[in-house]
Amino acid sequence: MVLTTLKNLYTTTFSQASSPESALLAVGNNDGKIVVYDLSGVNASRETGVGERLAKPWKIISAHNDAVYSMVSTDAFCISGTTGLIAGRRWNEMRQQNCQSAWTISLECDQANFGTPEVNSLAYDTVRGLVYAACGDWRTHVYDLETGKRTQTLEGHDDYVHDVVTSGNLVASSGEDGQVFVWDPRSGREPRHKVAPHTHDQLARPHLGRFIASLDLDNDWLVCGGGPRAGIFHLRSLALTTVLPPAKSAIHVTKFTRHAEGGDRGGIVTAGVSPHLSICSMAGVVTAQLPSSSPCIYTVSVSDKPFTMMTYGGTSTKLDVCFNLNYRDHTVSLLED
Repeated sequence: MVLTTLKNLYTTTFSQASSPESALLAVGNNDGKIVVYDLSGVNASRETGVGERLAKPWKIISAHNDAVYSMVSTDAFCISGTTGLIAGRRWNEMRQQNCQSAWTISLECDQANFGTPEVNSLAYDTVRGLVYAACGDWRTHVYDLETGKRTQTLEGHDDYVHDVVTSGNLVASSGEDGQVFVWDPRSGREPRHKVAPHTHDQLARPHLGRFIASLDLDNDWLVCGGGPRAGIFHLRSLALTTVLPPAKSAIHVTKFTRHAEGGDRGGIVTAGVSPHLSICSMAGVVTAQLPSSSPCIYTVSVSDKPFTMMTYGGTSTKLDVCFNLNYRDHTVSLLED
């Protein structure tokens, strides 16, 4: 009982994935659990205009022996990453009582240099069926979901790779070394673009370090942040176009909202070591500031199908829920009753 209470008190949410088709939201935590929420009632209520809030967890899956650091969704699979392992569970089986992994991919262990690397971030290329895994061995490994085989390794970082994203033909990664690399995997192994945000005076915060914890791509635009302040870069010119708040704290999430709320690009989410989440315009104007149940936010999920919903969490036993990008609608528990 005491052990369970302590685990609950120190719950940290690291990752999320959602499936509009299966009407499920999956949330990964530091205890190796995947907390599953049933969205079917919320979906139905949003379509009819009669509001229904997201309810308590529908089920909790003991997924891994270590933290669920990363998650990504495909049409068929909820994919999770932990230390040395990537696992896929079928969304249509996650409603069953005993949901096991449909497949797993084990990372190669390099005891001489890194030991067993953790999977810090996952991204999915919907066109090519590839999964990108940003890892603690300073590399981003690429796997073909059809065969489960590694097809490529993207190298160049000098420390942990924190995040990886895909957009069209581009793949971008960011690391503890303060570097952002942008690849076009069709044109060779060398990055097409290299960005070092900490070298820009407007972004530098030496007391926080140079690490880049999060990034996102949207056509010709890149947003990233970490120890340096969050900034927007134009990829064709590599020019820093906008500096984003907050000014004082480290940033763990930078994310384009894309087409949510019917906007052309929506806006940009920034969050981190702060008890609130900010929505900014491309010009850097804060359009909304949402309170957070977590004093430190590690994960934000924004979806626009079948309706706009944003969920965010971190160092808390709560998950915050928004049905637009202007205010927090409510908060749900990450724990079983």
